[in-house]
Amino acid sequence: MRRVQAAAAAAATFVAGVIALVPAGPAAAATPTCNWVASYSGAWVPSLQSGNITCNLVQGTYGEAVRQLQTTLNKCYGARLTVDKSFGPATRSALVAAQRAAGTPADGEYGPNTRAAIRHEPLNGSTNCVRVP
Repeated sequence: MRRVQAAAAAAATFVAGVIALVPAGPAAAATPTCNWVASYSGAWVPSLQSGNITCNLVQGTYGEAVRQLQTTLNKCYGARLTVDKSFGPATRSALVAAQRAAGTPADGEYGPNTRAAIRHEPLNGSTNCVRVP
């Protein structure tokens, strides 16, 4: 009887381990990478070419959206980034500093939460940077 109980316990442990390795279901769709710039609520913000501003930028990305983020970090936070369209370590560090100043989690990634927390380059060329929703 004890052998049967021990075998059943071992089988249950094995099955539980296998179940833990099986994905629960399809993953939620990831937020797309920003690839353009849009005017939004009085500011220039990274966006998708469609104009959708719900997008992300992370270290390793490249393009117009990164250029805009670098310009914003320079104008609104005093970063001294080379505006080269490349989201490298210096851009990440400047973004972390801006996130800290804005009181949002400082993860070095630009997304909807960071967009709403930081100030952005204004459309009118003013030196007064703008927060957007």
